[in-house]
Amino acid sequence: MKNYFYIKDFYYIKDENEIDVSFVSPLIRRKLSLLDKTVLALTEKVFNENIKELVFSSEYGEFKRLDTIISQYQEMGEVSPAQFSASVHNYPVSFFTLYKKLNLPYHAVSSGENSLAAGLVKSIISKKETLYTYTDVKGGIQGVSCLLSQTDGKLKIEYDSTPSSNMDFEKFIDFLIGKSEIYTSIFGTFKKIID
Repeated sequence: MKNYFYIKDFYYIKDENEIDVSFVSPLIRRKLSLLDKTVLALTEKVFNENIKELVFSSEYGEFKRLDTIISQYQEMGEVSPAQFSASVHNYPVSFFTLYKKLNLPYHAVSSGENSLAAGLVKSIISKKETLYTYTDVKGGIQGVSCLLSQTDGKLKIEYDSTPSSNMDFEKFIDFLIGKSEIYTSIFGTFKKIID
């Protein structure tokens, strides 16, 4: 089955030096993890007031916080409630909605190594103007935010849900910046449409 959608705007990060959260007060900023900062920097860059939904995906999520919680429990037999609440998978996107005072539905998706494509598909099937953010920081920073629309945008994309091979983050960025016309995933194929 084929669907069409548009990418109105996008922004990506591949290095910690590209993360800019200067818009967040220092008091709040110091409490944020690297994943939180990356998600905030990405979503802020493509956010606009017309979005109707937020989707966040990550393969590992708050891996470092979870590791700290497990170690803390093993060593002391207790867990910090603050660390625990910030370790759940939807924390970065929920924090963004609180920070921006948004009353919008949001979704957090994790599908292992296919998390980027799974979140993208979730964003497409919502049929709303959606802000989609994928971020992982385990093993190196990689993150991308896309503003998706059903009506207009910079890139018109055809999505065919027939499964194909799994592709990685770098291949998706190549697709967005024009180095490739097709991005394939186990959830289907994304192809640029030239009008």
